[in-house]
Amino acid sequence: QARCASQSSRGRPAPHLPRLPLPIPSAMQHVGVAIIALLAQQSVASVVAAKKSQLDINQKVYIEGSPVLGDGAGEGILNTCQGFARQHVANPNAPEVKVCGTGIKVTFYLRNRCTGYYEHEQTVGKCDSGMPSTTCDEFSPADDPRFGHYQSYMVEQC
Repeated sequence: QARCASQSSRGRPAPHLPRLPLPIPSAMQHVGVAIIALLAQQSVASVVAAKKSQLDINQKVYIEGSPVLGDGAGEGILNTCQGFARQHVANPNAPEVKVCGTGIKVTFYLRNRCTGYYEHEQTVGKCDSGMPSTTCDEFSPADDPRFGHYQSYMVEQC
C-alpha cells in the first residue's frame, strides 16, 4: 500500500508547518564571503595567466633556420622539454639557434631531459622589455664548441 508524502507513518496527515527562514550565523556569512572572494581571485588569476601565455608575433625560436615556436610553428612547445633532432645531436657544429622577441628565453641543456648538469646549461634570449620587440639573440657551437653536444631545450616566458 503506497503512502502519500503528506501522510505520517501512522496513516494520519502530516501537519504542514510554515517554513520560516533560519537566521544565518555571522561566522557562516563570513565563510560565504571568503569563498566568493577566493573564487573571484582565481577567476582573475586565470584570465591574467591566459593573457600572459599568449605570445605576440615577435616571439620566435629557430633551430638550424627552422621555426620551432612562432612564425607559423605555433606555441605548443612552450614550457615543455624538447629534444634536439638526431641530426643536430650527431653534428658537433649544430645547432645554430636564434631567439627573437623580448618576452621569451630558451634554456639549452647538455642532457636530454632539461636538467642542469654542472655548468652545461645555456640560456638564449633577451628578457628586456626596454629593447625593441624585434630583438634577436643567437648562439651556436661557433660561440662555444661544447654547445654542439647539447641535447634538449625548454622555451619559457620571461
